[in-house]
Amino acid sequence: MAGKRLVAIGLAGAGLVCIAGLAIARPERVGSLLLPLWVRTISDVRYGPKPENRLDLMLPRWSTKRQRPAVLVFHGGGWQTGDRNETRYRICRRYVKMGFLVANAEYRQGAVAPAVEDAVTALRWFSSAGQNYGADPHRMVVTGASAGAHLALLAAFQSGVPIAAVVNFYGPSNLEPLLSRRAIREVLPGENPGALARQLSPQTYVRRGLPPVFSVHGTADEVVPPEQTAALTHAIQAAGGEASALFSEGGKHGLSVQQEDVAFDAVFAFLRRHGILGR
Repeated sequence: MAGKRLVAIGLAGAGLVCIAGLAIARPERVGSLLLPLWVRTISDVRYGPKPENRLDLMLPRWSTKRQRPAVLVFHGGGWQTGDRNETRYRICRRYVKMGFLVANAEYRQGAVAPAVEDAVTALRWFSSAGQNYGADPHRMVVTGASAGAHLALLAAFQSGVPIAAVVNFYGPSNLEPLLSRRAIREVLPGENPGALARQLSPQTYVRRGLPPVFSVHGTADEVVPPEQTAALTHAIQAAGGEASALFSEGGKHGLSVQQEDVAFDAVFAFLRRHGILGR
């Protein structure tokens, strides 16, 4: 099946896929503003003190007597652009369809550090306040794409919130090898960008006891090399944690609709294996 072939790295670890890309590409947008009628949205909920600290809560209109699984979503954009409208249809809708309560978050842009601070604040808020909207605190996931996946990983690794899983779509996990790129240097201001890059890299915080991490990456990604996901997956495994990765053959930075369909089938299978879905 052309365009849909996948290569997986499982718990035992398999071969690495290494492509060091240099070009900048924007993920495609698909129906970013259109949502089905069965999605209920609570807009502009504040999760922190900054003006940008707002999120939309999305959930199915059908009622349930049980708590819902929950997911916090961060959009991409290189920590400088983008907004939560980009993820509403492409990502959030898929989770709502599976019965999730979704929190679709904004954050400060322009530099990595403030964005990370907001991501941690958002996850801590959602872990506490989400129960008021029917979230199950024991089935909480954090996810994002590109820079949003970087924020999801760091929030999961640094917040102290006992989340159930992280889903990482082609996020940069180690900023140090990317410092030669202007786009990375611009968001790491200061006299010692190398030290800041280490401090703000998810791979720096790999240790035993992390939540399970499932990653998706295109093998033809020229913005975030797929070797970043391979290295993160193997580092978590080496530390005694659980991590697996799915590589979409020929996928660029921002997968096609068909590639995303296949990837999300794998994501939800992963969440079922961990009891987050199907309870």
